[in-house]
Amino acid sequence: MAKTVRVCVGFAALAALLLIVRLGTAQTKISTAGHAAVGSYFGMAIQVCPSGVAPSACANGQPASALFMTPTVLADGLFVADDSFALLGAPFGPHLSAHGSWEPFSPTEFTADYVFMSNPYPPVASGVAIAGLRARWLAKVVDAETVTGYVNAYFLPPVPVVWQPLVRASDFPVLPPEAAPFYTSPSGYVTDPSLCRTADCPLVFKFTLKRIRK
Repeated sequence: MAKTVRVCVGFAALAALLLIVRLGTAQTKISTAGHAAVGSYFGMAIQVCPSGVAPSACANGQPASALFMTPTVLADGLFVADDSFALLGAPFGPHLSAHGSWEPFSPTEFTADYVFMSNPYPPVASGVAIAGLRARWLAKVVDAETVTGYVNAYFLPPVPVVWQPLVRASDFPVLPPEAAPFYTSPSGYVTDPSLCRTADCPLVFKFTLKRIRK
């Protein structure tokens, strides 16, 4: 009987400990609502070339890029942005506004993931298709006016736009497999392109943002 009581007490203590750990984890999650990053910004991003590579052939033989951007980091965790590439031609533009989400991991640091749609480059041989870009931020609030960080940019392959028969009330469109990169995030972040050795390395940019004030 004493052994049974000790076992029950042991299980109860373990359950209480797990509850405390879970509550502690929930309480330490940082809210987007009051985070220092919330706001609208104007800024500039500069492409980072691998060590020893000339800016005239920064990545894939293409010259290094620079752009201006106007991102908005919303209190509900959503992220929207535009950039000056939207005014230019292929391969970066023209493109639609960027949409995504962001998440803080410290009182001043956060990550963001977003996508935008563009015309395929080069154009597809037949049919209708869209392409796009997936971007990931690793960023830090430096002061009340400034955010700095890195962007990883991944070009997305063309996605065919094809009509589908929806006969039954329960039928809804099925996303083609080519669309998966638009809503599935890559893993990790690259801050030094010299250290990325895989075929799917992103373009790496460093940026500085200034808060837009009244």
